Amino acid sequence: LPIFINWVTDQVFLLLNALFTQYGTIIVFFAALSEATVGLGLLVPGIIMIFLAGAYAEEQQLGLATLFLAANAGTVLGDTLSYGLGRWGGERLRGTRFGPALRMGEALVSGHARWLIPFYHLNSVSRTLGPFGAGALRMPLRYWIPLDYFGAVLANVIYMGAGVIFGRALLTPEGTLQEHPALRLGFIVAAVVWAFLVRREFQKSRAERRADAAHTVVATPAPPAE
Repeated sequence: LPIFINWVTDQVFLLLNALFTQYGTIIVFFAALSEATVGLGLLVPGIIMIFLAGAYAEEQQLGLATLFLAANAGTVLGDTLSYGLGRWGGERLRGTRFGPALRMGEALVSGHARWLIPFYHLNSVSRTLGPFGAGALRMPLRYWIPLDYFGAVLANVIYMGAGVIFGRALLTPEGTLQEHPALRLGFIVAAVVWAFLVRREFQKSRAERRADAAHTVVATPAPPAE
């Protein structure tokens, strides 16, 4: 299994490196847009593309500021589309197979979990589900937009900046991730820790909703006897 995971990782990096080399700024925009759009974000590793953009911007003679603006534009547009889809289509999806994903997205932005909004862009899964969940909960735009857009820019600063600073050290000349075990293990540990945080917030949100529902049932007066 580890060998297979390493092989898949290498193929993903090679493919994205080839796409960036050929299309440059355009592919960075569409990778960020796709990853932030619900339904596509689980398939398109836009975070890796943004990292590669930072690592190879100078080599490809592309302006780092232009790449950064393209990544931000794609992420913000994808988030806004996902929010709109959640706001106007969330109710229809509750009873479908997409219901669990919808509930997880809602858990990321409801109650005390709202502190996760600026940070859900740091992970591919929460990056694509968070805005959709905010829309489904009909979170007011005046609250959601500043938190979400700030998080989008912050995450792109982190990933593109990491590419600029550490890209050469983390990537081989062919464009794949270095074989250092600690490096690959670190990515796995970070993903597991984030999954744990999201799962905990999801369970807390579900427990709060059950408690609210139970309180509503108890508080509702019984109809008068005839």
